[in-house]
Amino acid sequence: MKEDDGQRPVNGRSAKWLLVAVLSILWTFAVYLGYYTVHKPFTGATVLAVLDRVADLAIWTALLLLAAALGRRFLGRGAQTRPLEELLFSTGLGLGILSLGTLLLGTIGLLNRWVFWVLFVLLLVIHIGDIRAILRNVKQAREWKHTSKLSLLLTSFLCLTFFFALVSALTPPAEWDALVYHLTGPKTYADEGRVVWVQDNFHLNFPALTEMLFTCSILLKGDILAHLIHLTYGALTALAIYSFSRKHFTGQVPLLASVLFASIPSAVIIATWAYVDLALAFYEFMAFFALMNWFDARTERRWLLLAGIFSGMAMSVKYTGVTILVVSSALILWRFLRQRTSFRQPVIALLTLVLIAVAVASPWYYKNAVYTGNPVYPYFFGGRNWNDLRNEWLTSIGMRMSPLDLLVLPWDITVLGTQGTEAFDATISPYFLALLPLILFVRRNHRMLAPLTIFALTTYVLWIAAGAATYSTFVLRTRILLPCFAPLSILAAYVVESLSQLDRKAFSLQRFVMMAIGLGLSANMVSQCLTFVAYAPLPFAAGMESREDFLRRHLPDGHYEALDYINANLPASAQVLFFWEPRSYYCEDRCKPDVVFDQFSQLASDHGDVDAIAQALLRDRESHILVNQRWLDVQSDNSPFTAEHRQLFRQFRDRYLKPIYVDPGLYAIYEISY
Repeated sequence: MKEDDGQRPVNGRSAKWLLVAVLSILWTFAVYLGYYTVHKPFTGATVLAVLDRVADLAIWTALLLLAAALGRRFLGRGAQTRPLEELLFSTGLGLGILSLGTLLLGTIGLLNRWVFWVLFVLLLVIHIGDIRAILRNVKQAREWKHTSKLSLLLTSFLCLTFFFALVSALTPPAEWDALVYHLTGPKTYADEGRVVWVQDNFHLNFPALTEMLFTCSILLKGDILAHLIHLTYGALTALAIYSFSRKHFTGQVPLLASVLFASIPSAVIIATWAYVDLALAFYEFMAFFALMNWFDARTERRWLLLAGIFSGMAMSVKYTGVTILVVSSALILWRFLRQRTSFRQPVIALLTLVLIAVAVASPWYYKNAVYTGNPVYPYFFGGRNWNDLRNEWLTSIGMRMSPLDLLVLPWDITVLGTQGTEAFDATISPYFLALLPLILFVRRNHRMLAPLTIFALTTYVLWIAAGAATYSTFVLRTRILLPCFAPLSILAAYVVESLSQLDRKAFSLQRFVMMAIGLGLSANMVSQCLTFVAYAPLPFAAGMESREDFLRRHLPDGHYEALDYINANLPASAQVLFFWEPRSYYCEDRCKPDVVFDQFSQLASDHGDVDAIAQALLRDRESHILVNQRWLDVQSDNSPFTAEHRQLFRQFRDRYLKPIYVDPGLYAIYEISY
C-alpha cells in the first residue's frame, strides 16, 4: 500500500506536466499561426525573388569557374606564375573563348536556351578537374595578407565598394547605352536564335566580345547576369593592378594602386551596368602585363603570344581597343632602343604581336564586312544603310577646344567632370591630379615607371585624337579613358610610397598625403553609402519590390510607362516607329528605335512633303509612332533637325497622326491615319 500511495502523486504530476506542455505547444502554434497569417514576415513572391537572385549569383559563379577552366586549358603548362596572376590570365582568356563560342553558335543559328544549358552543363562536367584545381589555386592566391592599420583600412574600402556594387548589380537594367544597344542586341539575337543584321541600330555592328557574353547571360538566366559579367571585369581589373604591382613594386603600392582605381566613382557606377568599358580596361592592362612578362623572360614566347591575344580581345570589345597596339608598339620600340639591339628583333616581335591581335579580333570585323560592307562600320567608309545625313547627325555633338583648353583638360575632367552630364560624362577621383605631378620630386629609377608612363600617356593622347570629330570639335567622354587609369593608379601609388624620401623630422610629407588620401576615401565611402541608399537596390534584391516598380522608379522620364503602354495596349500586328528615342530594350520586337535621332530627318530628306512621307510609312507597314516630346522641345534650329524639318513634322502630325497616349512634355504615341 505504501508503494502504491507513493507512486500516485508522481504519476499525477507527470500527467499534469504532460498536459501543460501539450497545451503550451498547441497554444504557441495557434498564436503564431494566427499572428503570422495576418503579419506575414515574407510572401511566396518574396521567397521566389530571393531565390532568383541566388540563382543569378550561382550561375555567375559557375560561368566564371568555367571561363577560368577553359583559359587554364588554353594556357597549358607554361612558366610558373603566381596563382593570382595565372587565375587572371586564364579567366580573361576563358571569357573571350565563351564570347567567340557564342558568336559561332549565333552565326549558325543555335542561340537557343536549351542548347546553351546543355553545353553549359556539359562543359562544366568535362572541366570539373580543372575547376577543382582552380579552387585550390584560389586558396593559395590569398596574397592580400596585411596586418597594418593602413592595409586593413584600404582592404575595408575595397570590400565595402565591392559589396555596394554587387548588390546594385542585382537589379534590372535602366542605363542609357544598355537600353540602346548593349542589351538590345543580345535580346534581339536571343529572340531570333541567331546573330542578325538590325538596320535601325548601327551600334550592333561594333566589336561585340562583351555583348556576346551578355547574349550568353540572357540565354542562361537573364539581363541581371549581364550586370554581373561587367562587374567581374571591374573586379578583375582591380586584381590585375594588384597582381602586377605586387610583382614589380614593394610596400603599400599594390594595395594602394587597387584602391586608387576603385576610388573612381564612375568606374564603380558603370561596373554595375551592362556596359563594356571595364572589359576594355581589363584586356588592355592584361596585354600590357603579358608584354612586361615577355620583356622579363624573352625566352618564353607564350607571353608575347598572350600579349597579342589580349590585344586582340581589347580590339574585340571596342574600336578604341586598337590603342593597345599603339601602346605595345611604342613599348617594344622603346625597349629595343634602350638595349640597342638589331632592328630585326623588334620588327619581328611587333609583327608577331600585331598579327596575333588581328587574327583574334578578325571575327568581329569580318562579320561587319559581310553584314555592312565596312569592317569598321560606320566610320571612314560608311556602308549599308548609311548616308551623309546620318553621318552629319552622328558628328553633330562635340565641343570647341583651343590648344589652351587641351592643356587644362586634366583639370577640367577632374574638377568639372560629372557622371551623367555633358561635362565629360564621368566623375573621377582627385588623387591622380593631386599626386601625379609629385613624381617630379621623387626618385624615378624604378624600371617600370617608363613603361607605365608610355602606356598612360599614349592612351591619353589617342583618347584626345579619337575624340576629335572635326579639326576643332571634340567628343570627349572620360569613361572611354578608363584604361588609362590602370597604369596611372600604379604611378600614383608609387609616388605616395616614394614620398618618404622627402620626409623631415619636422614634417612628414608622406604622412600628410596619406592623411589627405584617407580623408578623400572617407568622403568617397560616405558618398557611396548615400548613393546606395538613394538607389535603393535592396528592396528589389530582397523581393520587396517588383521589376516594374523598380523600373518606374529608375526611369522617371516616362520612358518605361510609354513602352509598357505599347506592349499592353497595341495589337500584335502593330509596328511602332520611334522619333528621337533610341532606347527600345523594354519594347517588343515591333518597335524601331531612332538610334541616331535622324528617322524623321531621313524621311523629310528622302520624300520632301507630308503626303509622300505617309505613303513611305504605309509601304513599310508602320502603324504607330512614338515621339520623344522632351527632346523635340529643346532642339534648336541649328541642329541637323532644321526649322524646315520641324515645320514638316508639325504638318505631318496635324494631318496624319491621331494621339492615343500622351504624357505631357515627355512622350506621345500616335496612330497613323492613312
